[in-house]
Amino acid sequence: MAYEIITSVQNPLVKRLHQLLDKKGREEQGRFLVEGAHLVEEALKSGAHVVTVLYDQERNLDPACQRALANHPQDTQVIAASAAVLAKLSETKSPQGIVAEVNKTANEWDEWVNKLSDQDDTLLLFLDEIQDPGNLGTILRTAEAAGVDGVVLGKGSVDIYNGKVVRATMGAMFRLPLFMRELGQAAEEWKRQGGRVLVSSLAQDSVAYDQAEYSGKIALVIGNEGRGVSKEMLACADQFVHIPLYGKAESLNAAVAAGIFVYEAQRNRRR
Repeated sequence: MAYEIITSVQNPLVKRLHQLLDKKGREEQGRFLVEGAHLVEEALKSGAHVVTVLYDQERNLDPACQRALANHPQDTQVIAASAAVLAKLSETKSPQGIVAEVNKTANEWDEWVNKLSDQDDTLLLFLDEIQDPGNLGTILRTAEAAGVDGVVLGKGSVDIYNGKVVRATMGAMFRLPLFMRELGQAAEEWKRQGGRVLVSSLAQDSVAYDQAEYSGKIALVIGNEGRGVSKEMLACADQFVHIPLYGKAESLNAAVAAGIFVYEAQRNRRR
């Protein structure tokens, strides 16, 4: 680990890292920022390629992050920085005193799904144009906690490396297999592997979530916050499922619905 000090927001490294706060910069560089001691520690412990860590020189390096750095398999540049530099690289009102530059992970869907061909018990989550960063981050955190095997994010969804998404996952994104795919194509590939597709919908033949069959290889589809599941994914459904509403609310938040579905699926599968 190489230590140095940066105090100017005009430093070339700081300017480059600042570009990672925008989607365009993240796509051009193939990297993203994580902020806060917990997330930096999770990134390091997960084995993600952490390129650079900057910490507030007045706060010192978080002890847990220091331990994680010592055990991290890759070389990581560690830099002490001024509060102004950390503020420049922060999206929060109160900068947390540490940020890390992390390489994006390129999970190969075809290779991964082929490895599942011999497994009889797999639970996936397909997300159809989830657009709210907080919703996506919460869904990923919940999916990882519930033991979901993988999440496929469809085109038109919010950028998974958006800062708010990253913070809302609380580190789950570093442990959960994530894929960005055309959902219709992914569903067809999943079916060729013997999987079934359960779609969240109020269609006439939809069954209540606690009456559905979740055994075997299944993928649960959660739709867009406003319009629900796309016509393409409705056409892929082997079964429609819904969560009954007993009060006056017209719908549930997408993250809440995803949580109910995945935990019911796991309860059903363990019964």
